[in-house]
Amino acid sequence: MIVPDDTFRSVLKFGGSCLKSSQDISAIAERISEIDHYPVVVVSAFFGVTDRLFDAIHEAKEGRLHVPTFIHWIRTHHSTVTPEILTASNLQVFEEALQILNSNLCEIFSPGAEQEVLVTGERLATTCLEAALIARGVTCKSFWAEEIPIIVKGREPFIRIDRSVTSELIHLPNDIIPLCAGWYGIDSDNVLSTLSRSGSDCTAACIASTIGASSVVIWRDVPGVLSIDPSWGMPGRRIPYLNYDEAVEIASYSSRLLHPDAIDPLVESGIPLIIRPLHQPNEPGTFVGPSISVGRPHVRVLVCHRRRFDILWKIRSGSELSRNLIGLGRSLHQKRIRIWSIRADQAGIRVLVDEKDLPRVESAILSFDSEAKIDLGHPIALLSLFGQGISSDQEIRSSLLNSLNNEGCYPEEMNQEGTEHGIHLLIPDGEAVHTVGCLSEMFELLDAE
Repeated sequence: MIVPDDTFRSVLKFGGSCLKSSQDISAIAERISEIDHYPVVVVSAFFGVTDRLFDAIHEAKEGRLHVPTFIHWIRTHHSTVTPEILTASNLQVFEEALQILNSNLCEIFSPGAEQEVLVTGERLATTCLEAALIARGVTCKSFWAEEIPIIVKGREPFIRIDRSVTSELIHLPNDIIPLCAGWYGIDSDNVLSTLSRSGSDCTAACIASTIGASSVVIWRDVPGVLSIDPSWGMPGRRIPYLNYDEAVEIASYSSRLLHPDAIDPLVESGIPLIIRPLHQPNEPGTFVGPSISVGRPHVRVLVCHRRRFDILWKIRSGSELSRNLIGLGRSLHQKRIRIWSIRADQAGIRVLVDEKDLPRVESAILSFDSEAKIDLGHPIALLSLFGQGISSDQEIRSSLLNSLNNEGCYPEEMNQEGTEHGIHLLIPDGEAVHTVGCLSEMFELLDAE
């Protein structure tokens, strides 16, 4: 059956957390088969693969990578999750992707080699998923991003999908389910470029905007957006609805939601985005759409990141402050280091980063000033509360700060510029558990069931 061109299609995105095992693949086949019309499917790399590719690049540059052993691991890992690829008609495409990976790891300093290595995860995921789904009775075909094509623009580390050009060139079949590689694209010179991490969400949103999709469904390993991250061991409530702006702000501070840039392509057309659990098909998940009146503002979501560190780079000359601030920010972005905040004051430049990134941040600072004086603060926790309009609600802010003060906690409030739906506080890391527990009760964030 050929689906008419004017039929609204949904876009389904499956991330790495849904690509861990053959059981996940079977669940994906079921979710796809439940759609009336041929959906467009966007796929990330299998779970953990992109991190291994980053490590392989680093080891190859240092001459420590045994390429045949790494290629064997990649082949074995994918054929274990999707054994169907070993007897599939597209096995040659699978082997081609591995050969490209092998060649570029051996010539890692060649122009474009790093990007060719990094996109291997998405290339293999779409290819393997095609074989596995066809074996389960799903009519589909895989497409690498350059075949769609997804066109990108900008320079590292600020690569974005060029929606205008992509919409003019994109071609996806209507009579089959296309499996599209996410996270990367090609520029106007056909050069590969990757988006920032979780960028497959942006690929899905761009395709949805381009084809006028009925919805974007992001399948995850969680029930939806929860009032508290499950890692805290407390039963958070599922948030049934978020408006676009709320979702962007929460996504900016919680990697478990979605890429914050994925919302913008959907806003103009009012395309809804739904976050749903892969293995709980009867659960409605969280619906993201246009703003609706919610009455008086209230806190709905709490996110707390522990073991963050404030690094102070003492600048000796005030005239160097602006130049170094811009230069350091660009350098950290290029190194794909998550910057929670970067600001300048009389003491110098302060950067808030994850503990694991401390050595690379210090190295970046020393590349600007080999004799730089660097102070490392005590570990802190970044506490963020979200809810429509809470940032400007003085009653909520006063109640929050008074409650914390009564518990002997005196947080530092982060800059709220450009924030409407979030309040962000810095507290000593040792107070995080107690503070999260108090605020969960205060704002009734726990599931009563």
